[in-house]
Amino acid sequence: MSRRIAIVGGGFSGALTTVQLLRQGAVRNDRITLIERKGTFGRGLAYGTWDDNLLLNVPAGNMSALDADPGHFLRYCQSIDPHFNSGSFLPRRIYGDYMEDLLNDTRDASRAPVQRLTGEAIAIRRDSRQAPWLIKLAGGEEIPADAVILALGHSPPRPPDVLAQLPDAAPLVANPWDPAALERTGKDGTVVLLGSGHTAIDTLFRVTSVSDRTWVVLVSRHGLLPRSHRIVPKAPVPSGFPEYLAEHALRNARACVLTVRREMRRRIEAGGDWRDVINELRPHVAQLWRQWAPDQRRRFLERIRAYWDVHRHRLAPSAHMRLARLLESGRARILAAQLGAARWDGEQIVLSLRRRPDGQTVELAAKAVVNCMGPDYRVKSWTSPLARQLCADGLLCHDPLELGVQVDDQYRLLDRSGAPTAGLFYIGPMLRAEYWEATAVPELRVHADRLAARVLALTLASSAAGNGKSGD
Repeated sequence: MSRRIAIVGGGFSGALTTVQLLRQGAVRNDRITLIERKGTFGRGLAYGTWDDNLLLNVPAGNMSALDADPGHFLRYCQSIDPHFNSGSFLPRRIYGDYMEDLLNDTRDASRAPVQRLTGEAIAIRRDSRQAPWLIKLAGGEEIPADAVILALGHSPPRPPDVLAQLPDAAPLVANPWDPAALERTGKDGTVVLLGSGHTAIDTLFRVTSVSDRTWVVLVSRHGLLPRSHRIVPKAPVPSGFPEYLAEHALRNARACVLTVRREMRRRIEAGGDWRDVINELRPHVAQLWRQWAPDQRRRFLERIRAYWDVHRHRLAPSAHMRLARLLESGRARILAAQLGAARWDGEQIVLSLRRRPDGQTVELAAKAVVNCMGPDYRVKSWTSPLARQLCADGLLCHDPLELGVQVDDQYRLLDRSGAPTAGLFYIGPMLRAEYWEATAVPELRVHADRLAARVLALTLASSAAGNGKSGD
């Protein structure tokens, strides 16, 4: 009796799910196939950088990939340098090394074989001849599987419609995670970054490192910047659901946020730190999100999300200090405005912006514009052959708010009729449609742990039944 499990995507989520499958009971007869288009396994988008100036935004003590072993990453770091501690904000490159080593070490210690394939999956279809599913790669190879786990990661940002009309000659960087494209912008003059979150801050650091004569304007609707972690981080204290959240706050997004703000003020007045309130609430955010009705979720996204994000997704203290220096020196500035129009005058991109809060329209000329507005989670707009096929077949569907993909409690994709698809699973940042908190290591490691257990249980049950399907 054997199980054939394929993971499409070899970044953080795909690699960690592979690790958990191996740790939780995959045996010699099982066959696990990890498919990655870029050929680099474990690093993904976030940890694929070799620039040690780009730091983790979470201290080392809370970055273990293994939920059952909180000190795992810290011990790895201290094997490199004993001076690293639980409060250290380390280069992302080190975390990429860690994930590569974790995958390799777990594979070497396991009895179950793992095949790592470099290639692009272009179709996943039902197949009754060899297995319930058949994965087709761009090179023509076909992989039969009893269960398929999609770990597709992030997609590039969607360009605003007004920028999509610019000619090819205009220096528009559509993908802020393309280092070569960013380096080409690092010349004398003004670069405009659309967005002011973590992607924009990373981009700011990159383009200002290329030339001392580059000035950057970060444009976002609210003009907010991420807050900083405290200089000496404090490990989150495990606690139950916050008592200060009254029943009405569980059902109403605005009431919930007002209650949290009130608690933050109370902590500060008592000599505490507002960050502790956010840290203590974080493990319970998924419960809150799932209790809110669709109209409350929409209200949160439209009116509250920007303020939540800058407090929840904080910068390493040294990165925040670097940002502050760039702002103080004038090399960077933040502009709260909405993009209205754009044109190419042959030398520069000229943006028409409606400034907040006065509503005045201003023009801003830039030698380059970089779209840092975050990943496009609307799977129907993805251009990859695999996404198009899965959407066309009704197997991959986004939620009504277009935050991610729809899954059930066992991480099975819901088809266009709302029914779970046996043997087809998803893990990654698009789980935020169901859980909201699904983009950082502390949450994704829990999802990977649970998903691996459920995939192994389902495939074992279907194999025992002799029907060759990952049944319900």
